[in-house]
Amino acid sequence: MPILTEAEKAAIVADVREMILAAGQRGHRLVPPAPREQLYGSDEQEYTDAGEFACEFVPTPQETLKAMGADAVISVLPEQEIEVGDRVTFEGGGAAHLGVTTFKVLTVVEERLFGLVTHKTVQLVKHHGG
Repeated sequence: MPILTEAEKAAIVADVREMILAAGQRGHRLVPPAPREQLYGSDEQEYTDAGEFACEFVPTPQETLKAMGADAVISVLPEQEIEVGDRVTFEGGGAAHLGVTTFKVLTVVEERLFGLVTHKTVQLVKHHGG
């Protein structure tokens, strides 16, 4: 006998989705170009805007952030494509208090409840580059 019925699983995913969307926070995912060999010049690359996404800034104590090596934590929908090394930008909202609008993705973790992916937790570090 399964711990959760299919209806209960669907309800859990819907509830988490509703909470993330209710936060009303939006970001843009920026992806790096395809790898290329470069002998000279800056290693700073031009990132491409891969679109807007819904998120929720997770209130996290400074001591916890410091231990993780992160500056912020967000939750995103389970189907959101986001990868380590991507950049994300935010306009106002949850990132305003952090003093920057661009962050680098440090980690992406699928959060599970009894094997069901409910959302992803993304750790971010401030990006001060170009």
